[in-house]
Amino acid sequence: MERDPQKVSAVLADPTRYSIYQYVLVAPDPVSVAEVARRFELHPNVARMHLNRLVEIGLLVQRTEKSGKGGRPGYVYAPSGSAVSLTTVPPRDFQLLADLLVQSLALLGEGGKEAVEQIGHSFGRRLGQEALAKLAPALDSANGATGPMELLEACALALNRLGVSARVIVGPGGRPSLVLKSCGFHEVASAHPDQVCHLCKAMVEGVAQTCSEASPGVTQAGTVPRGDKECVYEVNGLIHLE
Repeated sequence: MERDPQKVSAVLADPTRYSIYQYVLVAPDPVSVAEVARRFELHPNVARMHLNRLVEIGLLVQRTEKSGKGGRPGYVYAPSGSAVSLTTVPPRDFQLLADLLVQSLALLGEGGKEAVEQIGHSFGRRLGQEALAKLAPALDSANGATGPMELLEACALALNRLGVSARVIVGPGGRPSLVLKSCGFHEVASAHPDQVCHLCKAMVEGVAQTCSEASPGVTQAGTVPRGDKECVYEVNGLIHLE
């Protein structure tokens, strides 16, 4: 979806609206008008106006959802999964560049796949190391140890700062999963799911390697580009770090 950068900039220039967008982006579930009104101490009509403006420029999607308390379904809001860039004027088509690069990698066959995996692992490890460095002062003051869950949570926060809505959940047997609520590379991934999903899995593997003393296994249990509701990466075999 193409957007007018000036219109997007004008909508996000409002500090409250920008904060609401960031809140919806990292929320584990779609949010309602009432929830946003409570969170930001707004009248429901004002909260609805802010949310609808974000829908108009394609950053959020609106759908109806039953409350479970009877009555008419209400509207809830969730990230659209589309990226926005306001970094250059006039705008540059970085999506086109990404499409061309992914197509080039696809032509390389197994060599391209190995390159994607190497880059994903490298970026994921860097993300994990940065998260660990930020945790270090708190650990030193507490004279305590950290575990993989804390590191995964810190990595999820780092991904959120990059515009990828991520969180950590605990599944059966205490197995953690890193969940990407919306695909961080939706525009390219929808056209090239094999390459982009492989990159994302390698990135999560790199993150998980930083959170463990041994290389854990990562299972890609769900991907948005292939029709799933969320991208889910189950991480097996994490070992407590002293």
